[in-house]
Amino acid sequence: MKKIKITSLIISSLILNSCLNLRSCPEEISGKFVCKNNPSAENYLLLNKDGTFEHFYKEDSITLKQNGTWKRSNDGYCKIELSEWNSYNENGADFEKFGNGLFWINGKYLDMTPDGNSRSSFEKSKK
Repeated sequence: MKKIKITSLIISSLILNSCLNLRSCPEEISGKFVCKNNPSAENYLLLNKDGTFEHFYKEDSITLKQNGTWKRSNDGYCKIELSEWNSYNENGADFEKFGNGLFWINGKYLDMTPDGNSRSSFEKSKK
């Protein structure tokens, strides 16, 4: 009987732990975030305090720029939602238009995937 209680307690703890959002979610998100997956490109996302953003990409003769709005998600998860998001990160001029974009906030990183393993993550600039 004692083994059943201990096993139940362990299983309950694992289930509860998997439901919690354990990411480091800073209160202040605005600032400049840089994507470093392509060393020959300048690629950054500027999140302004007024809820607007600028996405800039430059590589060789290609210069791409977009503007939109962003807001912190209110669904309880540590993420931001962007309007009119284009992903310049992998393809430059052959970019993908998503309409809306999501980034999961993990400390000083904005991740394109919830697990934080995307090569296209943006890191908050110290400047």
